[in-house]
Amino acid sequence: YKEFPKDDRFLEIFRTRDIYNMNRCRYILGSLENWDNKSVVSLDNLTTEHIIPQNPDLSESWKNLLGNNWSEVQKKHLHSIGNLTLTAYNSEMSDSSFTDKLDMKGGFKESALRLNRYVVGQTTWGEQQVIERAAILSDVAKNAWPYPILSEDELAPYQKQENKSSQYSLESYDQLNPNTRVLFEKLNTRILNLSTFVKREFKKMYIAYKADTNFVDVVIQKSRLRLTVNMKYDDVVDPKGLCKDITDVGRWGNGDVDLALNSLEELDDVMKIIEQAFWQQGVD
Repeated sequence: YKEFPKDDRFLEIFRTRDIYNMNRCRYILGSLENWDNKSVVSLDNLTTEHIIPQNPDLSESWKNLLGNNWSEVQKKHLHSIGNLTLTAYNSEMSDSSFTDKLDMKGGFKESALRLNRYVVGQTTWGEQQVIERAAILSDVAKNAWPYPILSEDELAPYQKQENKSSQYSLESYDQLNPNTRVLFEKLNTRILNLSTFVKREFKKMYIAYKADTNFVDVVIQKSRLRLTVNMKYDDVVDPKGLCKDITDVGRWGNGDVDLALNSLEELDDVMKIIEQAFWQQGVD
């Protein structure tokens, strides 16, 4: 996606998105640790640690810290930047209580990493602490990766490249007919209404909807719309069984989830799936 987010949007997304499952997760954490640090820390012996553990069967100690809605809090914040750090003692920490992670040999209190300064100062760890730490680290990230100020000459090559996609429109798709047009127009309105951050791009073979990156791609077929949802199939909540696993199957679009919109009666259910992919990108 050829949009470089401005500071406000960058901060908003960085605080909430799934950092852990990004290919550059360890690089991001290392960059935050070493930003403006004259004594560069080697990452060779460090691995990524979840402060709130990944285990869905949390201990009573963790359930008490997170509250009655502990499962929702864990799922919402587990892989966000506020809950991630670096340690050489990942296997030792594992599912330990927050107090044990602080006080154990090699625990946070013995860590010299700047990433853990906020953590060491806490006596409890829950949603509020994750949010506060995410805000702190997001400010560091904003300085580490500042919004570029480019001249018109420097911007020109990228602007020309983007203009190539403008040759396509809804009328470019051969399968478009009165029925699929109505389906598309209704779906298009619902998707664009998710957020002002949503962008639509007409590609040669499909229509892409993007926030941080593609979250759903739409192919117009003769009697329906075929959607590719950019999520892992196992992560989708699909009580009505509308989705199909297309992992490792060649398709137009991005993602492992196949979904069809055959009629307007299905629109609400289809949107519930699309919304999951959108919110997974951490955009409000």
